Amino acid sequence: MSREQLAADALAAGQAAKHNLRWMDKHPERVNQNKRDGMEVYLNNMIRFSEIEMKNARRAGRASLRNNLKNLLKSIVAFETKASNTGKEKGDRHDIRSTS
Repeated sequence: MSREQLAADALAAGQAAKHNLRWMDKHPERVNQNKRDGMEVYLNNMIRFSEIEMKNARRAGRASLRNNLKNLLKSIVAFETKASNTGKEKGDRHDIRSTS
């Protein structure tokens, strides 16, 4: 499973867990009281896992953006170096402004 898919699944699970906790508070008569404590612990763990996973996803995203920017700069520098090494002299450049 990719990192992005894991983060999306964790976010969805966290949102569902928050909804389920609110529902349990609004409708206590519809929840088995013997299992309520365990259910709350499980849902809180899902919420905590979701928050941690989203922080990790953001960290990974920043690293990815950093690498993408580095690669972009490298390609620009390589292009500029290649363009400057084509053998043109300073006088060979055509300046649009000096067409008089």
